[in-house]
Formats: sequence, C-alpha cells, structure tokens
Amino acid sequence: MRSSLTLIVLCALGCELAQAVEPLAYWPMDAIKDGVVPDASGRGHAAFAHGLNGTLPEVVPGMAGNCLKFTAASEQYLEVKQSEGLLAPAAFTVMAWIKPVARAGTYEIIGNKGDKSGDGPWPGWRLRYFWSRAAFQFGAADSSEPAIFSEEWSVPASFWSHVASTYDGRKLSLYVDCELVNEKEITTPILSAARPLVIGNYIGRKNAYALDGLLDEVKVFGAVLSAEEIYTEAARGMMP
Repeated sequence: MRSSLTLIVLCALGCELAQAVEPLAYWPMDAIKDGVVPDASGRGHAAFAHGLNGTLPEVVPGMAGNCLKFTAASEQYLEVKQSEGLLAPAAFTVMAWIKPVARAGTYEIIGNKGDKSGDGPWPGWRLRYFWSRAAFQFGAADSSEPAIFSEEWSVPASFWSHVASTYDGRKLSLYVDCELVNEKEITTPILSAARPLVIGNYIGRKNAYALDGLLDEVKVFGAVLSAEEIYTEAARGMMP
C-alpha cells in the first residue's frame, strides 16, 4: 500500500478530522434500496441503478462501510436524473474511491460527457479511470475538450485509490490519494449538457466504458476544495 494511502487510513483511525464542507451531492454507496442509491447530501440527487437483465451492482465491503461492485459485462450504472446544479457549476470538486479490476481499460467514474461524434461542441464533463491513470475532461462551447491526466500507473488495478479533480473556470487540478499530481490552466468554461449524470458507466452505449471494479464515497462539491479538505473527505467515514 502506498504511503499516501496509508496516511489516509491512519488519519481515519486516529486523527481528528476538520469540519466537513457541505457537498452538492454525496453517494456513500452503502446500499441500494428499491433500485435507488440515496443522495446523502439531502439535495435530492438520488441515483437509479440499472444493469442487463435487471442485474444491479452488488453491495460489498468498501473503504468506508459498504461500497458497490460494478461488473462491466452486466453494463451496470447509476443514473442521476435530477442533476440540476451539478452539470456546469462555476467551481466544483468531484471525488471518489475506486478499485478497478483491469489495468488495460477505460472506465467512467461519474459524468455526462460523450466522445466526439459529428460536429462539435461535445458538452458535459467526466471523471474517469484511463489505463491506470485518473483523468478529468470537459467539453467547451468552442469545441475544445480540455483534459488533465495523472501519471501512468498512478492508479493501479486491484488497489484502492482516491481520485479527485477541482475546477474553477481558470484551472483544472487533479489529485490521487490526496496529493496534487497535475494542474492545467484553462480559458473556457464547461458547456452544460442536457443529460443526466451517470455513475460507473458512459453516458452513451453502456458497453463502451462500463466500470469493472469497486466504487465508494462519490461526492460533488460546489467549490474548489483544498488539498487538506480533500484529505479530510477521503478519510471521513473510515473511523470504526
């Protein structure tokens, strides 16, 4: 286990955590109730579970209580139909714990951005796992697609990693296990897409980037969190 992740676990077991920043949406992934994963923020962003032949993600032990196990072959995903306020905030932070199965794969974690198809622009945003790296990408009105990546092998398969990205309209930042790993200046804002958010799969065809692995503690904040605040959120919920 890498030193940064070890520190998060040790902090969760014995450190006093800072006061929480209130999220716009928070899916603990602890349970699926009547086909729904509740939004613990209280803002009504419930996520509806889907899968081939009604096979939903499985509830298994995770980093903070339980988590959801997604199986790519079953094309499982969660759909957030009520996404108002989440589609193109002026500033936000998105984060999750992820334990991918395969090194050689691309899995969507959360977002509503599609690939290039036809004429641009290609609106929306997405946080994803990309061949053992974390990535964040969005579509802009000028048909550009600003993106930021962590280094190769920074998010290994078969291990838990905490990934987070922040956006303020001027800069993208990317964190792996609460350490800043990349920053990029940007000049254009996110173009909102009139589509729901999808967790654990692609906004388009569900056999393209379906998640194979575990997902826990998915959160979206309406502000740029500091490294310390991201650390606090990564550790929160892991106390016995």
